[in-house]
Amino acid sequence: MQSLRSLTASCQLGVNQTGLPLLYIDNGVAKAEISLFGGHVLRYQRHGEPASLWLSDKAVLDGSKPIRGGIPVCWPWFGPSPARVGSGKPAHGFARTSLWTLDGVSDHEDGTLVHLSLTDNDATLAIWPHPFELELDVLVGRELSLVLTTRNTGADPIVYNAALHTYLQVSAPEAIEIQGLGEPYLDKLSGQQACQQGSVVLNAAMDRIYQAPEALIEVQDGDRSSRVISGNHDSIVVWNPWAEGAAAMADMSDDGYTTMFCVEAAITADAGVTIAADEEHSFSTVIC
Repeated sequence: MQSLRSLTASCQLGVNQTGLPLLYIDNGVAKAEISLFGGHVLRYQRHGEPASLWLSDKAVLDGSKPIRGGIPVCWPWFGPSPARVGSGKPAHGFARTSLWTLDGVSDHEDGTLVHLSLTDNDATLAIWPHPFELELDVLVGRELSLVLTTRNTGADPIVYNAALHTYLQVSAPEAIEIQGLGEPYLDKLSGQQACQQGSVVLNAAMDRIYQAPEALIEVQDGDRSSRVISGNHDSIVVWNPWAEGAAAMADMSDDGYTTMFCVEAAITADAGVTIAADEEHSFSTVIC
């Protein structure tokens, strides 16, 4: 990264070799990298520990397409565009491919706080005809905390779905144990509803929406334990493309699936969240 200027004692604004604007944070407890394209946390690592987030070694970091890895912001829908939006719209919405505004950075005892925002413009209104303000607060400290707030600035109610699409770095997907997902889930690969019996076993492609998760999901990876704590969500999505899926992705190495596993705080119910005029809704995820 080429540094442009220091914003605080712990945060620098810079660009990568393609000109993509980045924030680089290195404070007393952790370091992180955030792309203004997509409002996207690319990297997070506590000092003296392995990286918490996985970023593809083939991720496209020039602003031409969504970034594979880190924590993409899927908004105002998750997955294919729903019927209420219309077909043919970008998968996972447009927030992850929009340039966000940096509103402020500040250092605190518990970490470095970054405030980003995205508002409607001609491009978003052509895809989703609703005025809005979207805010993302990212706290980089002993924990990585993200709070996504949707504010309805129009006269009519809006409905949205979303996900904070967290890619965790793991030693091997077969080695992890997951607690707190709950029992009922939708298997998106088969299209069937199912009920979790015993531990989750990951030895093939997985794409599931767990519909009654606990607030705390614990991922045990050998001696390392990671926790994903979410709030105001209705589901947790778990995903790994496995070998065939990885091989089909231009922005993932063929063996990329062997070191990642997604555990995503999400709002996936068909009804979504309805926000009245001049109201707002927030949901969050914390990686610790």
